[in-house]
Amino acid sequence: MKKIYFTLFWLATIPFLGLSQEMITPKKNLIDKKWIKNRSYQMVWTVVRDTSKMKIGVVDTKVEVAGDQILVITAVKMNANPSPWIDSTIVNRADLSPVYHASYNMQRDMSLHFNDVITGFYKDKAANKTTEISQKVASGYFDSNFYPMLINWLPLKMGYQADFDIYDYNPKGKTGVIKAHILGVSEGKYRSSKLGERKVWVVNVSDDISGSADSKSIYVIDQLTRQLFEQKITVGNRIMEMTLVEK
Repeated sequence: MKKIYFTLFWLATIPFLGLSQEMITPKKNLIDKKWIKNRSYQMVWTVVRDTSKMKIGVVDTKVEVAGDQILVITAVKMNANPSPWIDSTIVNRADLSPVYHASYNMQRDMSLHFNDVITGFYKDKAANKTTEISQKVASGYFDSNFYPMLINWLPLKMGYQADFDIYDYNPKGKTGVIKAHILGVSEGKYRSSKLGERKVWVVNVSDDISGSADSKSIYVIDQLTRQLFEQKITVGNRIMEMTLVEK
């Protein structure tokens, strides 16, 4: 009788074995290289409160493909702060594995070089303290600053789910290799002021960077061009949106 119960249980679980999350690593090389091209765009950053939105800044993104590497530069300009927050990320074009990441703003400076051992520094300007970084981690991860761009280039389709490892250095939070999750992908429509109605992928994402279980992002991505139209970020009761400036 026990054997019969075990056989029935095993047969019942077979349909669910194929539903596990896909694990994305640089070695899998899942990216269609046609999406990787030079581009520049700007997004307006707003805070949503009830039915109103308040602009708090703009984010400029520039992608440059140079030889066997890809450079992504983001400049965040807040209304309340004239000094921009600039992040530069270099990844290998072949597999999108990280090479270099630098981040500079009024609060802190950081530089990371990715090899067998991750090296660099973190300077806390308020405390006037510089920490040397030297950390050995297992391979197979992406840079945390690059992974929002990675999402635009994945083989998105209805119901797509995946996990991947990202490296993030945050002395006030988690440091090291942590998880990011694509929770689900659906189809939608977006009304572009320049192109009219567009078919889009709506991608639900979460990660462990903030340490908050209720931190999630929704990416709205053009199916034909993989241009990011909109991103909504929810952390607890706080909602923020990034919306593409169409020129």
